[in-house]
This record gives sequence, structure tokens and C-alpha cells, in this order.
Amino acid sequence: MRKIITQIIATILFLLSAAEATWVDSMGELQTTHIARQSYMQGLLLGQTYGIYNVSDLKSKSLVQKFYEQRDFRTFWFNGMNEPNLSVVDMIAAIKRAPKEGLESERYHLAEIDALFDEVQDETFYTQKEYNLATIALDLMLTDAFLTLAHDLYEGLIDYSAFQAKLRALAQARDIKYVWDTPFKKINYPDLLKKIKSNGEIEETLYSLVTNNPIYLNLLDAYDRYRIIVSDGGFVQIPRVTLKLGSTGPSVKLLAQRLFQSDDLDFYDEDYTVFDKQLKDALKRFQKRMGLPQTGVLGKRTRIALNVPAHERLKTIKINLEHARWEKDPMNCSCVFVNIPAFMMYFLENNKIALKMPVVVGRKTNPTPIFKAYMSYVVLNPTWSVPQSIVKKEMLKRLQEDPDYLYTRNFKAYNGWSKNRKEIDPFEIDWDQYDENSDLPFNFVKQPGAGNPLGKVKFMFPNKYAVYMHDTNEKKLFKRRVRAFSHGCIRLQNPQKMLEFVADNYMDKPYESIKSIMKKKKESTSLNLNEKIPVYIRYFTSWVNEDGVNFRKDIYGYDKILSKLIH
Repeated sequence: MRKIITQIIATILFLLSAAEATWVDSMGELQTTHIARQSYMQGLLLGQTYGIYNVSDLKSKSLVQKFYEQRDFRTFWFNGMNEPNLSVVDMIAAIKRAPKEGLESERYHLAEIDALFDEVQDETFYTQKEYNLATIALDLMLTDAFLTLAHDLYEGLIDYSAFQAKLRALAQARDIKYVWDTPFKKINYPDLLKKIKSNGEIEETLYSLVTNNPIYLNLLDAYDRYRIIVSDGGFVQIPRVTLKLGSTGPSVKLLAQRLFQSDDLDFYDEDYTVFDKQLKDALKRFQKRMGLPQTGVLGKRTRIALNVPAHERLKTIKINLEHARWEKDPMNCSCVFVNIPAFMMYFLENNKIALKMPVVVGRKTNPTPIFKAYMSYVVLNPTWSVPQSIVKKEMLKRLQEDPDYLYTRNFKAYNGWSKNRKEIDPFEIDWDQYDENSDLPFNFVKQPGAGNPLGKVKFMFPNKYAVYMHDTNEKKLFKRRVRAFSHGCIRLQNPQKMLEFVADNYMDKPYESIKSIMKKKKESTSLNLNEKIPVYIRYFTSWVNEDGVNFRKDIYGYDKILSKLIH
């Protein structure tokens, strides 16, 4: 009966307060009860405005609503006597620390919380109702700040699920298979807040959610640096001139100033009017960071890169910083790291690059998927099972013209993909009954030897995308700056060097013995590794290394998609 009466009184108070009834203030002791405060909280959460008090700008409103419903609309940051607990101070400190993680404190109501908390501490209210409303609004904003900041520190400002949905929609619309597979364990942020109530370690708990992945940490430093550049007015612009060693004039001074701004040149003053060796070396450093030919000459392509506005560079860093929050692995073990926009493979040992080389990745219509797997074996003299997409788009028409096409190009055709599959005679098949939309029940396999697109070795890290690293017979492609030409797999510039490194560190057989097997045997041979090696295939158009902040083109258009999802 008492609970029913309480609910009735709360309902009446809510309805009256929502209508701004003035007589509520005169109800004496009732304003000091939790019933009055509960009614005001319900009203605020339902969008009511009480004078100057409203909480229309809650970022995690649905979570906040559910959180307080489970608490029967009782305050969290204020005790039963409507007094603040010490956690309020800690939460404010945590909000003020947000910019150090590339986040804006204003997103977490810092100004409003600071102002209201000062008023609450100074007790500047004329009525109990005003005090109630101030503490309740403050309580709601503090909870919203915690839940939102926890989410942003752990997941970032880009919704991973929304990004996946966008990729699926684009894949269907364009008939292109987009894969960005970097899942992470979800966190129940309201439960986290409840647990903190018992230990009070607000700031420590929140910032323990930040990834310790080195890519993220380095990008964070770059973000701070470029924010300063933008706030200082941005990069100076370079006019349409060609400059090289020995050039003179005012444009040289502008170039020196620009390279000094981006830390490529160590020293600059107003008298810098001669293109000297120091300036040439600085320009080569800049070109290296941009993935441009390191000529040390200011030409058109380099000038365009120099003139990209600082705020655009900052935007690129921000996009990469946000999806780097999804990287939960510290990557402090031995691993292979492929960065698609850089067209590079790195073999890391003890956080240092033990081996690196250029790679060819998937073309725009066959993008290399972003995922993680484990390298477990290598295949010498590999066969190549032709993907169905290539069979339909490239091979079928030739088979229809000449079934002998398979034999002359060292292919074999099988009636399936199982171990018990049987070889078929291409002259016994009516190829005209199939077209690009057909499901061809045949497996076409290129035999080892000359012309095999996998070359002499492939490195296997089994995955559902059928992607691996391999040798190639198209070495000329490595002369290109933009190397997106494959059907999704990763071609290595120097696979023998990779094989030697893997053999020396992860296999029982010495490299010389393995080379002998490749020369003597014509059939494929698989060799297992002693341990599985993590392989990270990633997509960073901006990252930091010993050269500084690097930038590359958004070859698959992922940055454009991600930028629209930042909230």
C-alpha cells in the first residue's frame, strides 16, 4: 500500500511539475523527499524543461534512460540527502583529460557540469525546487558524460556497426566485396559505471579503456601536433614553380618555411633564399612520408602534396585515429603487418622492423580484405585455383572460343573442389550453356611452373577470404607507385627473401634445403611452421614511423565513408 501511495504522489508531482505548477514549492517537506526528485528526473528524461533546466543534449540518452529506470529514477552522483559524493570531482577531472585522447571535452557537458557544480557547492539557490532541479540535471549530465566518454575512449567516434552496414550496402550496390573485419569485445558501459560506484576509481577505470596499440598512440601524438599547426594558421602555400638544388628566390624561402612547419627541415630563417643540400634532404624526407619518388626536386606532384591544407591532413589523421581505437592488440609479438594504402609488408620482431618489402594489393574492384589471421605453412611450387569471379569474367569466353585454351596454358579442370574430385576433358563440356551469371561447377587449377601467377612460393594464413601472400611473375608492377592490381591476394616483391627469413626463424628445414626442393620437385610441397605467426592486414592512410607522419591516398574510398560516420 505504501509503495502504491508513493507512486501516486510521484505521478501527481510529475504532472504538476511538468506544468510548472508553482504551488509545489510551498509543499514544505515534500520537496526534500526522493519522491519529488524522482518526478523531476522523469520529467527531464521525457524532454520537459523546468525554467533553465533541461537535458536535451544527452549523447547516450537511451542508455541514460534505462540506467535511471533501473534505479527507480534515484540520483547516482548524489546521496539520499541530495549531497554530491567525491566521484563528481573525479568525473570532472576525467572529462578535462579527454583532449589528451583526441576528444573534445565539450562533448561531455564540461561547461554545464562545471557551472552547475559550482552553484550546488555554493548553495546559491532560493528554493528547494531549484536545488533539486540543479542536482538532478547535474546527475543526468554526469552519467551521460561517463557513458559517452567510456564509449568514445573504447570504440571511438565512428560506430563500427554502422560502418559495417554501410559496407554491406555498398557491396550490394556496386557488386564489390568490401571486408573490414576488425571486431572487438563489446562493453556494457552502464554496468561499468555501477561497478565503479563501489571503488570510486572513475578516471583510472575510464582511461584503462584506451587501447595501447602503438599505431593509435603514435597517431595521437600526430593529432596533437597537427592541431597546433592548424590553430597557428596552417601551412604556407607554395606557388607553381619548379625548384631544385641551386635554385634561388622568394619561393625557396616559402618552401623552407613549409618544410619547417612539418618538421622536415630543422632550421629556418627569413634569409633562406638558396635551395641548398639541407633543403633538398628535407624535401626528400617529405616526399618519403607522402610515398612520392625521393628526387629532392619540387615538381608538380610534390607541390600538390605540400599544398594540401593542414586541416585536411588533420582530418585524415582523425579518421585513422578513430578506427585505430578498434585495434585492441598491442602487436608487441612477432607478426606480419600489411598496410594496404602504403603497399608495404612489414615483418615485426620485438617491436622493430626485421624485414619489409613492397607489395601489390587488390584493385579497387577486388579490394584486399582487412582482417587478422595466422600464418601456419608455406607452399613451394604452388598450384593456383582460379577464383570463380575470374573464371566467369575472363576465362569462360576463351573456353567458349577454344576448349584447348586450358591445355595450352597449363590448366587442369576438375568436377569440383573435394579431395575426390576428378579431372575432366574440356572438349566434353558445352561451355556455351554458361554465362557470367552461371554457377560453374568446375575447379580450374593452374599447374606449377612458368606462367603460374603465384610464382614459386605462397605463404598461407588460412582464412575465410582465401587470401594469402605469394610470389608473382609480374615483377614490373613493383615499379609502380600505386600498386593495386591483384584480385585480392598480396604479391610480394621479394618472396625468396621472405622465405629465407621465415625458414631461418620459424622452420626446421634450412633455407638452402628448401631451395633445393623447389628446384628438384615439379609438384607442390607444403612445409609447416614451428609456430603460427599473426598476420594483420590493415588500412591506414596516415600513420607515424621514424620518418614522421605519413599520408597516402584513400585507394578504396574507406576514409570517405568513415568521415561521414564520425559523430
